[in-house]
Amino acid sequence: MVQHASWQSPVLNAFHTPADVERESFTDGIRTELSAPIQTAFPFASLVFSLNYAAPKDSFILLEAQVLEEGKWSDFFKLGLFSQGIKKSFPSQDSAFGRVETDELALARPAQAYRYRIQFCGEAKLTLLAASAVRSPFEYEENKAARLPAGHFQKEIAPISQMELNHPDRRRVCSPVSLCMALNALGVACSAEEVMQGVYDASANIYGNWVFNTAYAGSCGVQAYVRRFGALSELKDFVTPDSLVLASIAYERGELTGAAMERTAGHLVVVCGWENGAVCVADPAALKKQTVLRAYNAREFANAWLRHKRGAAYIVRKK
Repeated sequence: MVQHASWQSPVLNAFHTPADVERESFTDGIRTELSAPIQTAFPFASLVFSLNYAAPKDSFILLEAQVLEEGKWSDFFKLGLFSQGIKKSFPSQDSAFGRVETDELALARPAQAYRYRIQFCGEAKLTLLAASAVRSPFEYEENKAARLPAGHFQKEIAPISQMELNHPDRRRVCSPVSLCMALNALGVACSAEEVMQGVYDASANIYGNWVFNTAYAGSCGVQAYVRRFGALSELKDFVTPDSLVLASIAYERGELTGAAMERTAGHLVVVCGWENGAVCVADPAALKKQTVLRAYNAREFANAWLRHKRGAAYIVRKK
């Protein structure tokens, strides 16, 4: 089995390459790759895959995964169908092992390993495949998690407020609006409306499917994938002149001083820097674009992101 994480880390982040493929087969014009079992350094109860790909007309990629719980493999869960014009998520696929929650495989019990299977039709090919998981039980150490990188840094962002969009879904498009700001900052010219259309998950009727957002960004000429963070200090390697972090946060009233919304169970912001004990963000929920750029207390932001959302984020960076 292939091992990809250390025992000290509360999160697992892995890039997979052709070297991880154990078996390949061809049936009726479809090429199937099955990975070797990927043993994790700790039990995990959720698993997210993300990919970048090229899929010419009339080709597609189907991504599936299974998990090993107490010596037994689950059936394969369908995680996404990707082609040039279609991105499709699947129903929950409930089983004794767990269920698919749109873009995340949520397990009934902790698993010790996973395996992925990918079907390729036509000339479709992967350019990136990443997996991310969280230790179970989850461990959060506030003093370590809330420690910012040394010094200060801020990447310039042109602000966009989702609340100023002339769109009926403007209150639930934080993900594509954040992604649009990140792409623009990295030199990809696009509008919020274009990104909204590109990431929309018609099956779930949402704009915040993590896998679809990163796949769309990858189609724009950058590299994008889902990553879990365990500490704010890790930002130094991912918030740079050529890279940005889009963090998923959740908080109750009074937990995030100066927040654009009073409370949220799930919201996306662009992390663009840090200074003076604060995390610099572009928060698309601001009522006006003039107030999109703001700073949140590092300890409060770490609680909203690293604790409540277990460090879930998109990385968007230049190739």
